[in-house]
Amino acid sequence: MSKVEIPEGYKEMTIVQKHIETLGPGFYKREGGQTFMAFYANEKNSNAYGSAHGGALMALADYTMCSSAMQNRHSLVTTVSFHSEFLAPAEVGSLLIIRANPTKIGKSLGFIEGEIKVANKEILNFGGVVKILKT
Repeated sequence: MSKVEIPEGYKEMTIVQKHIETLGPGFYKREGGQTFMAFYANEKNSNAYGSAHGGALMALADYTMCSSAMQNRHSLVTTVSFHSEFLAPAEVGSLLIIRANPTKIGKSLGFIEGEIKVANKEILNFGGVVKILKT
């Protein structure tokens, strides 16, 4: 399906929301209660400096954050709050590794923290709260 290398230990996403499709083929894994996603920064979602656009990075972080709170593919969640700090740029072509760690999942709310890394260097950290609509 994809024309890019699948990162070791990851599976290719076959069902994604339309706005995420524009960010390129995505990959995922769950490990130790955490959700990991991987995408390659692409030209279509770059800024004038040749780096991944901050909005694209935030969309990937939000998507991973919400996915980490979902119990199964039929769960529904929505973002209540989201915060992020940009620490370094990600050049086009870089492999972005997004990690989301649920710190608490209740009956109706989930609290998540995470980061995006490129070559083991943190480029963005994020956190937020999601509303659990359906489990």
